[in-house]
Amino acid sequence: MTVLSQSSIIHRQSSIANPVSVLPLLEHLRAPPARLDLCALPSPVESHPALARRWGADVLLIKRDDLNGHAFGGNKLRALEWLLPAAGSSIVTMGGYGSTWCAALARAGAPRGQRAYPALFPQPWSPVVAGALSTTLRHANPVIAGGWLALPLALANAWRAAPRNRAISWIPAGGATALGCLGHVNAALEFAGQLRHQDVDRPDAIVVPFGSGGTAAGLLVGLWMCGWETELCAVGVTDPWFASRRRVLSLARRTISLLRTCGHSVTPGRAGLRIIGEQLGGGYGHPTEAAVEACAVMADAGLTLDVTYTAKACAALRGLAGSFRRLTFWHTFDQRLLSQPMEEHPLFREARAHAESSWPHLKST
Repeated sequence: MTVLSQSSIIHRQSSIANPVSVLPLLEHLRAPPARLDLCALPSPVESHPALARRWGADVLLIKRDDLNGHAFGGNKLRALEWLLPAAGSSIVTMGGYGSTWCAALARAGAPRGQRAYPALFPQPWSPVVAGALSTTLRHANPVIAGGWLALPLALANAWRAAPRNRAISWIPAGGATALGCLGHVNAALEFAGQLRHQDVDRPDAIVVPFGSGGTAAGLLVGLWMCGWETELCAVGVTDPWFASRRRVLSLARRTISLLRTCGHSVTPGRAGLRIIGEQLGGGYGHPTEAAVEACAVMADAGLTLDVTYTAKACAALRGLAGSFRRLTFWHTFDQRLLSQPMEEHPLFREARAHAESSWPHLKST
């Protein structure tokens, strides 16, 4: 058994030198969909013995998908590799004010002439929200909703804002479609290859944030393809009616159907799915004490979390360590996606005013 150090198990290398396939999914598909080369793969895997002790586990691996791109990374970049080739030159979508999905879509699509028109709903204000919204403002044409009840009108206005003389596509929040899930099917196969190459035991459980569900569904299908019995623990960061087990399994079934049309048959395997709802706190984007603590703990190890997604998922590690001794935390947030706040932009000021009037106790300074 290889003894893992604090540094990466597998670092990025040239495609010639790297023994781990960066696109193992393509080896299974006779007729794969079109794909863009946006990521820098494989993203590193790290072993953190000190953090494992801190969270009460024997082993803690961290899959550094915050480092899966050159200019920026994060879980949405993997989905965009598959989504953008199939999308039109105008893309309507939705997300929170601080949606990293909307920011990633805007930044990745703009150089290709694909403009995003996202409808954005309120969430508590924070520096991360300000940074993500600023990226979206720089590269897209967002429409701001002042509240949840105003979101349908904002969506209608986003559709109206998209030029009629250009092909318009709809992509749901988070890019959570079967096509987008292919990025994380590949990620699971990539991860399995990294551990196999280093003769490292597979984890008992993988912990991942659960927002729109695309990352969890893709990883679950990938684990089934690997034949693993690992438990996928999806930590809900939004309302339970949305972040449901049914949603993940529905996305997984649609992904399996897409894979079948591409020439590869997959059946549900022994990897399980566990939905964890205890970390949500006051709701989407609301910080919790456990999430704030997780941010501090991981910062000491040089890892940056966000309180909306990754910190809440990380906070679940302590409760899971009693049942699963070998844990993997799937790190999906990359702060490089954030921009300097556009304080003078009228939509930035409008979003901040809506957020701070809705949640005055969370008002930023």
